[in-house]
Amino acid sequence: MINRLAEDLLRDVSDEVRKHSAGTDRRVLVSKPVRQMLEARLTELLMRQGAKDGAADRPSLPVTKLSPEEVIALTGMSKTTLYRGDHTKFYSVIPMGMKNGRAYPAWQFVGNVPSLLPRVLEILGRKSRIQVNTFFVTENDALNELSPAEVLAGLAFEDRGTVAPEQSRMLSRSESARLNKVTALAAMEVADLD
Repeated sequence: MINRLAEDLLRDVSDEVRKHSAGTDRRVLVSKPVRQMLEARLTELLMRQGAKDGAADRPSLPVTKLSPEEVIALTGMSKTTLYRGDHTKFYSVIPMGMKNGRAYPAWQFVGNVPSLLPRVLEILGRKSRIQVNTFFVTENDALNELSPAEVLAGLAFEDRGTVAPEQSRMLSRSESARLNKVTALAAMEVADLD
């Protein structure tokens, strides 16, 4: 198909060039090396566009962080409930470039994550905010190079280029199987502290 597309495109280009410049040799434009180069370029463009289209269609986890006000607007909880739930129901990080304050990774408010997250946070209870965030967003060999956040949610982060077949299988496992994987990994993480 790409071969035919390249030939048609070259024919159209050479016809157009011939109309506008009488001295150009059409054989140069339709030569085998030029056609092969054009086929390779078309293949690359089609593959790249296909990857973009596939990624755009796939639901994903946001990589943004929410302010306390945005979380309150999103969830309907009070500021007191939000702050009391920090590190037990969800977690916050200090916003980039600030010495204090709170920002909440948006992925933890997607789908069923709010009901699963407290179990993992209970295991990670002794860890700092930074350590908790690092645990959740860092790819891990035991999870087929997915992060615990992705496995917990069953969705890849929106900035992940492609999802390999083995990663897709991991993400499509049952909610309880994914939760068990992440809690086991969290228990190992805490055991490393002892």
